Amino acid sequence: MVLPPPPAASTTAGTPDALAWLIAAGCDVPVTDSPRRWLADAPTRPMTPLPQQAEPVPSSPSLSPSLSPSLPPPPRAADPAAPHPALACTTPDALLALLGKFPAARQTPPLLWHGALDSRVWVLIDRPDGDPAHRQTIDRMLAAIDLDWSRAALVSRLPWPTPGDGEPTADYLTRFTPVVERLATLSPPRLVLALGQCAAELAGEDARRISSRGRWFDWTIGGGSAGDSRARLLPSVHPRTMAGNRELKAQAFAHLKLFRAEIG
Repeated sequence: MVLPPPPAASTTAGTPDALAWLIAAGCDVPVTDSPRRWLADAPTRPMTPLPQQAEPVPSSPSLSPSLSPSLPPPPRAADPAAPHPALACTTPDALLALLGKFPAARQTPPLLWHGALDSRVWVLIDRPDGDPAHRQTIDRMLAAIDLDWSRAALVSRLPWPTPGDGEPTADYLTRFTPVVERLATLSPPRLVLALGQCAAELAGEDARRISSRGRWFDWTIGGGSAGDSRARLLPSVHPRTMAGNRELKAQAFAHLKLFRAEIG
């Protein structure tokens, strides 16, 4: 069927008739003077590579702490099977120097330990807390059993708070756990009070379970080879888990008394 020519649209009155004719003809998009292949594939745009950022230059740690910094990017070794750099450290201070090379150390000094390592008594946590009230609670817990940081050491499995104070990811635990394990090899603890499931996990998956709180576990330090030392580890409750729960607070106090009795 041949469509009749469109009506003249030279006047305003003829415009609706011309539009009706175009609709009847099946026009649904505007056209230009140059024909366009509407069914052809859209041209692909070349990908522009993102500019590569230079590796950050390590600097000395800042003395102004931030409450919730982001965890540093994990170190990238040329060979994924290469030994962890912590294994080359021969003193606890060398481990601190290793952590000081991470970009996060510019904003917040890493927490590996605080207090007396030579006491061989550890209070082990999973990470420093963004909420300072948790640290204050740990100080009071220790004071409740007549201890202070001159007779015990606060040791952290991760050296920096997690972003948003969230749970540590498996990747960061895998990358930083060798640091605290090396610390235990260089300065072996005798007794460990592990606050929280993530801290207790160093003694094995069984120690991580909630039902394991208040039970003693053996933590083999060094990977299980001959001559490795052992520490006795007692899982307990972290202050962030207690919150306003009176039952958990009572459990934590009972664990503290067990720990204090073992110290003698």
